Amino acid sequence: QLKRTGWVDRGVKNPESVKEHIESLIALALELSEFLTEEERDCLVEMLEIHDWPEAIHGDEVILELNPGDRKALVEVKFKNEKRALESICAGLANGTEIMDLWLRFETSDDPAAVFGRELDKYQAVEKALEYEEEQGIELFDEFLTYSINFIHHPVLLAQIEALKLRWGK
Repeated sequence: QLKRTGWVDRGVKNPESVKEHIESLIALALELSEFLTEEERDCLVEMLEIHDWPEAIHGDEVILELNPGDRKALVEVKFKNEKRALESICAGLANGTEIMDLWLRFETSDDPAAVFGRELDKYQAVEKALEYEEEQGIELFDEFLTYSINFIHHPVLLAQIEALKLRWGK
């Protein structure tokens, strides 16, 4: 039920929850990851399912800093806080080590599936921003596109971005 902070902070009415965000990411992953092997795709889905679990304890922290030095410091603190939160969640789970390993794989982008997953996470925010802008008239797309495009490099996602820009039409 935790609402995504970025949308709440921008006054979006009835913004997506973290759960809805994860469901949207999984649907996008299944639609856009044909270049991955079946094993990589399955692992991607598993990573996406758990990547935001720490937010249940730590909250949905948003980092919009683009200056590399400042951003790195903020990301490191967020990583430590989220890791600690996930460790507490996993402590009582039989598969806690497996979950922690998946989360670390996603966070450190150790392989093509994880890299795509992290970029997909950024892409989904851009797509959602356009949806909210169209539905609610809140100017969001340009802001989210300007920020997220710095972190999206996969040709599949760049093609999707171009389609969103055409839909936006500005």
